[in-house]
Amino acid sequence: MTSTERDAFLNESFPVDFQWASSSESFKVEGGWAEDGKGESIWDRFGHYGLAFANQTADLACDSYHKVDYDVYLLRGLHVNTYQFSISWARIFPSGHRGSQSEKGALYYDKLINALIDSGIQPVVTLYHWDLPQALQDCGRWTNASIVETFKDYADFCFSRFGDRVKTWNTFSSPWVVSHAGYGTGEHAPGVKDYVVASYQATHNMIKSHAEAWHVYNEKYRKTQGGRVGIALNSDWAEPVDPSRPEDIAAADRYLQFMLGWFAHPIFVDGDYPAAFKTQIEQKIKECPLSEPAILPVFTAEERKRIHGTADYFGLNHYTSRLVNNSVGGCTPGPQGVGNFQSHVDPSWSSTASDWIYSAPWGLRRLLNYISTEYLNIIKVPIHITGNGMPTEHIGDSLNDVSRIDYMKSHINEALKAIFLDGVNVQRFTAESLMDGFEGKKGYSQRFGLHYVNFEDADGPRTPKQSAYFYSQVIKQNGFGGHKGEFFNSAKMRFTPRTTALPPSEVPSKSKVVWEKFSIQSNFQRKLYHYGTFPQGFSWGVSSSAYQIEGGWNADGKGPSVWDTFTQNGNIPDNANGDVACDSYHRLEEDFYMLRALKVKSYRFSLSWSRIFPDGQRTSLNQKGVDYYNRLIDGLLAYNITPMVTLYHWDLPEALQKLGGWDNVEMINIFNDFCDFCFATFGDRVTFWMTFNQPHTIAWSGYGLGQIPPNVTNPGIAPYRVAHNLIKAHAKAYHTYDDKYRASQGGLISIALNADWFEPKYVNVPREVVAADRALQFQLGWFGHPIFKNGDYPDAMKWQVGNKSELQGLKETRLPSFSEEEKMFIKGTADMFCVNHYTTKIVSHDTARLRPQSYLDDQDLSEAEESDSPTTAISKQRAVAWGLRRLLNWIKEEYGDPE
Repeated sequence: MTSTERDAFLNESFPVDFQWASSSESFKVEGGWAEDGKGESIWDRFGHYGLAFANQTADLACDSYHKVDYDVYLLRGLHVNTYQFSISWARIFPSGHRGSQSEKGALYYDKLINALIDSGIQPVVTLYHWDLPQALQDCGRWTNASIVETFKDYADFCFSRFGDRVKTWNTFSSPWVVSHAGYGTGEHAPGVKDYVVASYQATHNMIKSHAEAWHVYNEKYRKTQGGRVGIALNSDWAEPVDPSRPEDIAAADRYLQFMLGWFAHPIFVDGDYPAAFKTQIEQKIKECPLSEPAILPVFTAEERKRIHGTADYFGLNHYTSRLVNNSVGGCTPGPQGVGNFQSHVDPSWSSTASDWIYSAPWGLRRLLNYISTEYLNIIKVPIHITGNGMPTEHIGDSLNDVSRIDYMKSHINEALKAIFLDGVNVQRFTAESLMDGFEGKKGYSQRFGLHYVNFEDADGPRTPKQSAYFYSQVIKQNGFGGHKGEFFNSAKMRFTPRTTALPPSEVPSKSKVVWEKFSIQSNFQRKLYHYGTFPQGFSWGVSSSAYQIEGGWNADGKGPSVWDTFTQNGNIPDNANGDVACDSYHRLEEDFYMLRALKVKSYRFSLSWSRIFPDGQRTSLNQKGVDYYNRLIDGLLAYNITPMVTLYHWDLPEALQKLGGWDNVEMINIFNDFCDFCFATFGDRVTFWMTFNQPHTIAWSGYGLGQIPPNVTNPGIAPYRVAHNLIKAHAKAYHTYDDKYRASQGGLISIALNADWFEPKYVNVPREVVAADRALQFQLGWFGHPIFKNGDYPDAMKWQVGNKSELQGLKETRLPSFSEEEKMFIKGTADMFCVNHYTTKIVSHDTARLRPQSYLDDQDLSEAEESDSPTTAISKQRAVAWGLRRLLNWIKEEYGDPE
C-alpha cells in the first residue's frame, strides 16, 4: 500500500452489536493496599522498596476500593457497555491460597459487579494482571510448577463466586510483559533478571495455568453460567524494514513469534511453542556452547493436548509497532539476541510519554489480519481488543489531551477497516484506561486515563479529559458513519384536566391543619430519618437555566438579554458575567456525559428567548439558535432522558425590555407568539413544558427590589402589575398549547412556582399561624391561587393590599383585579403543580409600616432564620430539610391534592 491508501480514513459504522469498553487494573487504581485483610502483592513490595518513580506507591492510588459509585458514574458518562477490570488475587486470598480467603475483599468485587450490571454495563474480569500475592512470590511462584494448581484453585473460586454475573473472563492480561519485564529484564515486579531460565519458565507455567483455568470453567461452570474464557495477549506489529528482502520479512515474523506466538501458538494452533521459535532457540544453543542464551521448557504430549483450544476468543492488547530487520544476535539472552532481529521506530511516528509507545495506527489493522490468518483459521473465535491506549506526561494541559484523541481516533478507525474492509471478526474495543493510575515503575508520572485523577488531593477527584468526550461521541455514533440509531421516546405523561374550580382559600386557610399536625413535633421526631424507597416510576432529574450555563452570549446571531446588559455594565462582583459561563452552547457532549453519568430520567433546562428571536419577535428568527436546542433535545432523547423545557427563566431579550418589559401588557401576546413557535418547533419531542420559572422572583426581585434585571425599584406597585401580566401570559400560552398542540403532541404544561416554608414562631398563638399562612398566600398563593383555584388572588392577599392601600389614602387597591372572563381563562391552566423549594423561615405577626408602599410591608409579618439548620452560601437561606415535607403537605391540602 502507498501511505495514502494505508492512512485513508473510513467513515463507516461498526456492527450494530459491537461492544465498547474501558478498563482498569487492580493495583493501578484500587488503593487500600492493606485494608480489610488484603495481603501484600509484588507491586506493593516493589513500591515500598522505592523502586517506582519518585518513591511513589500504589497504597492509595485512585482509592477505587472506596469509590465504586464514583467509578461507575464515570463509566455511565462514557456510555460504554463494557468495563474490563482485574481482581487483586491478594485481596481475595491474602496468602494466595483459598484457606486465607478474605470475605471483605470478595464483597468489594460483588459491589462493583452489581453496580455495573445495575447501570447496564457488562463486567469483563481479568483474573491476573501482574499483581501476584507476595506470599506466593516468596516461594518463587511463576517459576515454580506448583503455581498451576494454586492459580486453578483461585480461578475456581472466582468463577463460583462471581460467575453468575460475569460472562467474560480473561485469565491473564499481557502475560508477555510478566515474562519479559518481570522475569527477564527485571524492570517490573518481582524484579527478576533472568532471560535464560526464569522468563521461559514463567511463561510455561502461565500457559498451563491458563489452560487449567479454562478447563475448570468448561467442566464446572459453562453449562450453568454460559460465559466465555479467554486470554488477553499483548503484541506490537512488526513491519519489515525492507519488505522486498525475504530475510527482513522472516525477521519480522520472528519478532511476532517471540512476542505473540510465544503464548498464542500453544493455545490457538497446536498446544506447543511455534516451530520457528523452537528452531531459533535450538540453533542458538548450538551456536553458543559456552553460554546458553535460552532454556525452553518442553510440554508433554498430554499437556499440549490440554493447552490447545483453550480460548473462547482472542484477546489483544496493542499499543505500538516496530520496523524490524534481520541481524546477528550472537549469544545475548533476550528476544532480539535469540531471535536474530533488530527493531526500530520511524522518526515520523508520533511519540508519547512512553519511550516504547509510538503511534503507528496502521499496524493494528495489519496485526488483526495477521492474527486472523495465523491463529484463527481452524479455531473460529472472535477477536476482542482488550487494551489500546497511550500515556501523556503529567505536565501542562492534562485535560486537553489532543494527542490521545488523535491516537484513539486512528486506531479505532484501523480496527473498523479490519472489520469492514477485511472481514476480520473483531467484536470489542477497549480504551485503556478509564482513569489515570499507578503505572508501575513510572508511578504517576505517566497518565493513560481518559479521566484525570488529582493524586495531590487525598479524595482523588476525577475529571474527564477531552479524550473521554471524544470516545463517548464515537460510542454514540457507533463509529464514524453518523448516528444511525433511533431515538428513544420521551416518557408519556398522563393528562388529567381540571373539571371544576376549587373554592377560594379561607382566612386562615384550612391548610392550617398542616401546622397543627407537624409543628407540635419534637426536634427528634422532626429529624427522624425514614428508610424506604420511592414509588416505581418516580422520576429523578437535574436542572439548569440558559443564562447560567450556555455562554455564547452573542454567538451565531444571538441577541442580548437583560442579563447580558446587567452584567456587562458591572453590576456583579468582580465584573463577572455569563458571556462564556459553562460554554454549554459549544460543549453539549460534555453536558450529555454528566447527565448519562448521573443516570437521571429528566433534564430541565430553559430556552434563551434572544437566542431564538434575537429582538424578541418572530420576524428576527435565528435558525442557528433553534438548531442548538434541536441538538440538545435530540441528544437527551438519544440517551432516554426526558427534556423538561422552561420557556422563560428571567432572561428577557433586551429589545423587549426597552418596550417596558413585563410591566407592558403587550408582553402577553409577544410571549404567546414565542411560546407558539417553541411548541410548533420542539413539541414533537418535548412533552413537558413550564411557561415561567419563579414568576415571584421576576416580579419582586426584578421589579420591586431591583436586585436582578431589569433593576426596577418600585416595591409598592410594579410587582403587582408585573405579576398580573405574567399570570395572564401564562394562561394564554397554556390555552395555545391546549387548543393547537395537545391533541397531536400529548404533552403537559405548567408553571414553576417558588415557595419557602413558613413556620410560626409560636404555633399555639392563632395570629402567628395566620401570619405564616399569609406569608404562603403572598408568595405561593399569589400565582398558585389564580391558576389552581378560582382564577383570582387569595382573599388574604386582596384584603391586606386593599386595606393598606386605603390606609395610604389611595382611591383603589394597588393589587390589580381580574375580570370574570379573565378568571375563567386563568383557572385550571396547569397540568401538574411544579414547585421550587430552598429554605424555611420562622414567621411572626407584625404590624408593618404604611410608607413607603411595599409588597413586603403589605404582609404584616416579620421573618427570621431557622437557627438550628446549617447555613448555605446564600445569606439567610438555611438548609432546613424538614420544611419541604410540611410545604408538600400544605400544597396537598390547599390545592386539592394535585400531582
